[in-house]
Order: sequence, then structure tokens, then C-alpha cells
Amino acid sequence: MLKSLLIKNFALIDSLEIEFSRGLNIITGETGAGKSVIVEALLMALGERASADLIREGEKKAVIEGVFNLPNKSSINILLEENQIDLNDELLIRRELSDKGNSRCFINDSPVNLALLKKIGDMLVDFHGQHDHQLLLNRETHIILLDLVADIENIKDEYLILFNSLNENIHHLRELRKNESLLKTKEESLRFELNEIEKINPKPDEENLLEQELNIIQNSELLHNLLNELNTILNDDDNSTYIQLNKSGKILDKLLKIEPRFKDYSEELSKATVTINEITKFSNDYLQRLQFDQARIDEIRERLLLLRGLRKKYGTYNAIFDRKTAFEKELNLIINFDDEINELEKVIINLKKQAGEKASKLSEMRKNTSLKLDKSVVQTLKTVGIENSVFRTVISNTELENDSSTSLRETEVSVITNGKAYIAKPDGIDDVEFFISTNKGETPKPLANIASGGEISRVMLALKSIVADSDKLPILVFDEIDIGISGRIAQKVGTTMKELSSNHQIIAITHLPQIAALGDRNIRVEKSTKQGRTLINCKLISEKEKVEEIAKLLSGEKITDTSLKTASELINFKF
Repeated sequence: MLKSLLIKNFALIDSLEIEFSRGLNIITGETGAGKSVIVEALLMALGERASADLIREGEKKAVIEGVFNLPNKSSINILLEENQIDLNDELLIRRELSDKGNSRCFINDSPVNLALLKKIGDMLVDFHGQHDHQLLLNRETHIILLDLVADIENIKDEYLILFNSLNENIHHLRELRKNESLLKTKEESLRFELNEIEKINPKPDEENLLEQELNIIQNSELLHNLLNELNTILNDDDNSTYIQLNKSGKILDKLLKIEPRFKDYSEELSKATVTINEITKFSNDYLQRLQFDQARIDEIRERLLLLRGLRKKYGTYNAIFDRKTAFEKELNLIINFDDEINELEKVIINLKKQAGEKASKLSEMRKNTSLKLDKSVVQTLKTVGIENSVFRTVISNTELENDSSTSLRETEVSVITNGKAYIAKPDGIDDVEFFISTNKGETPKPLANIASGGEISRVMLALKSIVADSDKLPILVFDEIDIGISGRIAQKVGTTMKELSSNHQIIAITHLPQIAALGDRNIRVEKSTKQGRTLINCKLISEKEKVEEIAKLLSGEKITDTSLKTASELINFKF
């Protein structure tokens, strides 16, 4: 249960702390007093979307903090342990919203992401707002409500994995078939491009190496002359460097016998002599191999012309190698196109059967649950004044004459179960719609067609109570679920909510005295002005104040003896 809610700098609230009790918590106040702001703050604390516009004007940050009591074996505790969040006697949830639009979320003072906060919020609270009446008129929401009662999330998750994989493979197959003629048209040009690259067959850094070789051959005469000149200087006459170094070495040997400090210089001179010999040997060898080869020059120039043409076409050699790989891959796809199509079709058929098996199981569970749901809704509707209702959950699907692609629209997917093909959706093969008759002898019709506002409120209350019991949601929040009802019917709705509060904590905003009178705790919301600014305040009202509050709801601002008496009777009504 929700023990307390602390709200700071939110909308017209400066600082406010509300304590709640078990059972039925009633929030009342004049129209425009700010009752829905309390609920909006709670929803924001539990992970709903938030806007910086909700921060009180002039403040930097809004803070909402909720304290909850949980049973020891709550599934929420398991989720907290999985996310390494400390378990305490109480669950503390805090959400902070900055004027920059950023928000921070905390559970038991540990920072968490919004997704986890929202997940825990959905496990704690079921909310029914004024707009939910319209949602019930939308048949697409009916399957969601049925599935909540059926408790089939695990199988739905398994089915959805198969459905998504099936959808991806079908999309891939459709794209392949769409591009089949284009691919086969490209085959000739791909072969031409690939053959051109393979024929030239460029090697990494080949152009640079050929340019170096060409430069050497073209300068062979100059190289020949320079090498001869070098050999002459180094070792080919009486004044050559080698002879002079030998003479110098002999002199250093004599000096070394007299002065040891010449040792290092003698060694260096010996090394220089060895180096001169090595240079001479290399230049002689190079000179013997050196020759002017016009045929090789022509060959290199022709090769460079091909390489440069290819490089100009693709930009760089890396681009050439990348394109070659791409051409090979695309050509291989075309060559093996039929094989890939066949393999993909086998995968799709297998996925259709697997998904169909799960979808069939979902359908069976929905049909079994729908019988119980129909009976429960009728029983609950009796308690809220609809005595002769007939409620039916109609489950249908779309069977295909065959499973060929021509039977489906572009975005449709089919699955196979028991040898038959059906249109499939992310939640299975079923379409679900609620039908109702609220008058004896009338044929049930779609809910959207015949239900009045007051009837919709009661049908929603019936469904919410059934969902809450099956889903074991600890807290139910109703924001004016009593739209369109009054008098005796309001009394019955209040009684149903009171009974529901024996197993769930209920927080309800209401304008109806018949419902407000049944509150285990009554909270009044009112506006005031302080230093020229409007504030929203809340007050936990006493038993005496509760009688006065109910009397106001009965007679307006002016309380009469009659309204006070009626208020007391409503409060003391035994149901």
C-alpha cells in the first residue's frame, strides 16, 4: 500500500505530504481545486512522462516521493534484488524533475533508470482516469484487458519473439523478390567490373614500386657514370680513399704503441676501412646488374597506365579492393539467388508453424478466460445496478484460403496452426471485442454502440476489479470513475468500491457523496492564496469535517440541516 506521498514544487503545490490508509481513500474538493494534480504527481513518481512545465513557477526542481509497504514475498522485491537494490522494510520511490527537462529516479535511494521505475510502478498501481472511458470504446484495448485477466504474458513473450523473427525473414524475402529482376539485370555489369579488376589484378603498393623501378632504368646511364666515379675515388687508384685509410691506420698503430689513448681512434679507422670495402663491393655488384632495358620500360609504362586508370575510376587502391569484395559478394548472391530463396522459405515455414503453435495456445487460453470473464462482469454489474446484463467476449480470427503471398497485403504476416493459415499480429491471431446488452431481451451489441456514459463507468469498474484481482495489483487509483452516474446507482458503485478495497488499497477522486461517504480516510483538496500566489493544499479531515464535506457535496456550499442528516445517514449506511 501507499503510506505517504510527498510533493514539492509541483504545479501549484509548494510542499505537501499526504498520508494514506488501507482500504478506501477518498479525495474530494471543488471543481478546479487541484485533485487531479495529486494523482498526476503520483503517476510521475511511478515513471509516467513528465514535463518541465510541471515545475512550480520560479523553482528549479520538483520532487515527488512515495513510501510504500510491500508484502515480504512481493514480486517487486525479487525485481529489486535482480537489480542490486537494497531491500528495506519500506519501498521508497523518488523522482526529481529539473527545469532543464531532465529527471532523476531513485528506489530506496539507489539511482535507477526510468524504464525500471515504470516497470515497478506498473506492478504497484493500476490507474483509471477520465479518458479511460474512451479507451474502453476502442475495441483494440479489449484484448489487452482480456490478456491481463488470462495471465498469459510468458506465452505472449515467447510468441512475440517468433513473430518478430518471422516478420524480419518475410520482409527480407519480399525485398529479395522485389530486387530479383534488378539483380539479374546487374549481373552482366557486375561481371564486367569484376573481370576488369581481376584482369589488371593490382597489388598493394604496386604503383609506387613500379615508379621506383622505372626511375632506376631511365637513369641507368647516369647511375653507371656515378658508380664508376665512386669506385675510382674509393679504391681504384694510388690516391684512393682505401689506400689513404690504410696508410693512416699504420701511422695510428705506431702512435698507439706510444700513446694508448689513440686506441679508440684506431678502431674507428678500422671500421671505416671495412665500410669502404662494403660500399665498393655493393657498387660493383650493382654496376654489373645495371642495364638499360627499353622493353622493360615499355612494360612498366603500360602497367602503370592500367593501374592509374583503375585508381582514377575508384579513387584509391583500398577502394578498388573493397569494391572487388562487394562485386564478388553481390555476384555470388545472384548466382545462389534461387538457393537463398528456397532456404529462406524453409525458415519462414518453420517459424510460421512455431508461431502458429504458440498463437493457438494463446487463443485457447483466451477462450477459456473469456467464459470466466463474461460471468464475472455480469455478476459485478448486478452489484452496481445493471441487473439484466449480458456480457460476451467475442474472439475471432481471419483464416486464409491459402498461405501464398498473394493472399496477404504488403504489411501482413500469416502463421500456420493445425494445417490452416491465419493473419497474425504481435499479440497473436485473435481479434477480441466486448459485446453487451444492458436490457433484458436485447441482443448483445458492440460495447461502443450501445453503452451510455454511466454504463461505461460501471463496466470499466467491473473490468478493473476483475483485472486487479487476477493481476494482484495492490493499489487502484480512480480519477472520477463515477462520471455519468448518481443516486441509487452511485450508492451501488460506492459499495462495490468499498468491497474491492478489502483486498486492495483504493485512492479515488469523486464528486459523489454516496461514494465519498464510504471512505476509510477522507482527504480534502483546496486552493488558497499566499503572498499573491495560488497554492494547492490537502487536509485529512476529521469525522465531523467528513459529515460537513459530504453535506457540501449534497447541497452545495450552503450546508443545511437536511444535508447534514443525509450525510450522516450515508456515512453510517451498512452494506
